[in-house]
Amino acid sequence: MCEAENVYLNNNEHPRAVVTVETREARFVHETHRAFPLHRYHRLAPLLHALRSVKSDAEVALLRQACAITGDGFRRVARFLKPGVTENEVEAEFAHEFISRGAKFAYSPIIGSGANACALHYIQNDGPCRDGDLLLLDVAACCANYNADLTRTLPVNGRFTRRQRQIYDAVLRVYRVCEAALEPGITPKEWREVADEAMAKELVDLKLIKAAEVRKQGAEKKAVRKYFMHGIGHPIGLDVHDVSVIGAPIEAGWVMTCEPGIYIPEENLGIRLEDTVLVTKDGPQSLMADIPMEAGEIEALMAGKTKKARARR
Repeated sequence: MCEAENVYLNNNEHPRAVVTVETREARFVHETHRAFPLHRYHRLAPLLHALRSVKSDAEVALLRQACAITGDGFRRVARFLKPGVTENEVEAEFAHEFISRGAKFAYSPIIGSGANACALHYIQNDGPCRDGDLLLLDVAACCANYNADLTRTLPVNGRFTRRQRQIYDAVLRVYRVCEAALEPGITPKEWREVADEAMAKELVDLKLIKAAEVRKQGAEKKAVRKYFMHGIGHPIGLDVHDVSVIGAPIEAGWVMTCEPGIYIPEENLGIRLEDTVLVTKDGPQSLMADIPMEAGEIEALMAGKTKKARARR
C-alpha cells in the first residue's frame, strides 16, 4: 500500500441490492480508508461489471448446462401436468430433476395457474391446476453458480382453447421480434422500444387496446403497460439479474433473457414466454432452442408424442 497511489475497492453496486447488515467487504473498505486516508480511492465494481457482462467460452458452457437441465425439468413437468394436480406438486417435479442432476433452483420458482399467472412474482405455488386453465412456469436451474431463466405457459389439460391460442401466438410473435433484435450495438432502451412497438400491434389486433390509445400515449405512460407491465429482458449469469454497465450498448458475448408477456386478469389468463439468449456478432443464439415453445410443440409434448421442437437459433 505504501508503494501505491491508487486503490480500487469493491462494493455491492447491484441495482437490486438491499444491504441491511454491514458486510465483510464493507468493513474492509472502511478499515482501509482509516488505515490509509491519503490514497486515491476508486470504484472497482464498474470494472468488474464490464468483465462479467461478456461471458467466456467456459461460462457459456456452464450456462448451456444449466439450460439443458432446465429443459429436462420442463419436459418432465409437461408430461406430468394434468387437471387436479397442485402447483406445489409441479414444483416438486422440477426439484426432483434439478437436485438429482446436481443443480438447484436459480431463483424462487413461479408456478401460477389461472389468475395466479397475472401476479408477476407469484411464489406461493399452492393452488390447484384446473381443467381449462393455463399454467405459467417461470422456473430454471442453477449449475456451478451459473443461472438459466425460462418461462413457458402450458394448458393444464394439454390443449389450448381458441382464445388461449390467440393470445399465446401473439406473445410468441413478439418474442420472435425481440429475440431477432438482440444484436450487438442496440441499447436496452432501444430494445424496449422494439418490444413496445411489437406488443402494441398485437394488443390492437387482439382488441385489448385501441390504435388511438397508442397514438395518444406519452413516453412515460404507454398503452401497452396495461397488459405488458414488465421489462423485455435482462443480463443473466452469476446473478439471475446479472450486473452490467448501466445504459451501455449490448455486446457480443452478453447473455440476456427475452421475455414478453400478456396478462389479462379479467380472463384469469397470463402468458409469458422466455429463453436465455447468447448475443453473438452473427445474431442471437437461444441457449434453449431445443425446449418446445410453439403451441403445437407444447401440445404434442403433453400428449406424449415425440414431435421434436422446431430448430431455433
